Amino acid sequence: MANRTNFVKVCNLPPGYSDARELFSLFSSCGQVQDMTAVEATTVIVSFSMRSGAENASFALSGATLGGNPVTVTPYFNMSDPQFFSNPVYQRLGQYIGQDQHVMDPNTFQPWGAASAAPMVAPMVAQPHQSLIRPPTLTLPNYNLGPGFGSMFQALGSFVGGAGPSYQPQPVAPPPVQLQPPPSATNGVPSDILSQYTTPWAAPPTQAADQPQCSICLSDLADTSSYDTDSTLAPVLSLSHCKHAFHSACLTALMSNSPSPFLQCPTCKKVYGIRTGTRPTTGTMTHRQMRSSLPGHGDCGTIELHFMFSPGIQGPEHPNPGHYYTPVGFPRTAFLPDNTEGLKALHGLYLAWEQRLLFTVGRSITTGQDNCVTWNDIHLKTKTSGGEHSYPDDQYLTNLGQDLAGFGITEAEISSHMGTHPGLRQNGRL
Repeated sequence: MANRTNFVKVCNLPPGYSDARELFSLFSSCGQVQDMTAVEATTVIVSFSMRSGAENASFALSGATLGGNPVTVTPYFNMSDPQFFSNPVYQRLGQYIGQDQHVMDPNTFQPWGAASAAPMVAPMVAQPHQSLIRPPTLTLPNYNLGPGFGSMFQALGSFVGGAGPSYQPQPVAPPPVQLQPPPSATNGVPSDILSQYTTPWAAPPTQAADQPQCSICLSDLADTSSYDTDSTLAPVLSLSHCKHAFHSACLTALMSNSPSPFLQCPTCKKVYGIRTGTRPTTGTMTHRQMRSSLPGHGDCGTIELHFMFSPGIQGPEHPNPGHYYTPVGFPRTAFLPDNTEGLKALHGLYLAWEQRLLFTVGRSITTGQDNCVTWNDIHLKTKTSGGEHSYPDDQYLTNLGQDLAGFGITEAEISSHMGTHPGLRQNGRL
């Protein structure tokens, strides 16, 4: 099956194109537009809530006229583009995917001149002699989750010095967050990843007109990379399993903005190392089997997934370290068919949970509140029927597999997890 994406790249716009309403109106005819990002003077990447919107746009809108120019519209695969990992302009792409009710306000669009001039937010690094101050008040939502949960929130209120959720604590300075440096690093990249998963490249005998290229910088491997070269590494490295070769400086640049020590081959998507995310650690994931069937899967029962979080304090990997995060709209549920493919998906989702990839901390689309637990771009069916994120959908399990693979969770790893946890389906939890 062909690769699918939520993004399209719109090229050949007038330089500094700024008519956001014209752009938004045209692409909204193909699906729900969640964001439009100017990445070059004549190029904008449009993000859709559903992959079908990107497919419709690339099919129907290439050749349309915007600002007097005929534009080209093509699918954009962010994981295949080195700039997605190294260029700050690209870092906002996909920030709303999974927040299905979010529709972009065209007035928030930043044309290229404004976007490129906007100050970039530097990565947050904890200082060893500074404390991160808790916010002066803690307001807990009314969860109304039934008997037993009140004591949990009362205990949390007692922890910060009060009697319950209505207590207004005084500012307290928690212990400073200490960030441990990686054991060894090259330009911020753990060097053990490169040493563990690469070998010096042996150039094959080729004709002068058939020189192998680095697919990151598109230069011949025999030439020097445009990125800064580390003299401690071989100029060109081959990945140990897939054998694809790249400039070592290009691999270092590719990994430099990675939130965890892993490397994903730009050519075949093989993941080296373990990709980890920023899911808060106060959550639980469980599931149960149901006799009822999902639309489109009448020959089997249903697996119902349950996700629950309690409030906590953000770590250094989150947007506002030291501040509280709040689980809005929990508990949440999702559904899988209780068959062979659904069981593989169940194991894949538990792997994603263990690697902290299913959720993150950000802005809630339903309330607009910051510092909330939110989905993290792995799409789940949260309804059994009736609505966009429900069944029937005969391509869903295939698309879910692609979502997981994009985070480095491969079929081989899922098979290994199934062998390690043979009773997971019946146990209801890891």
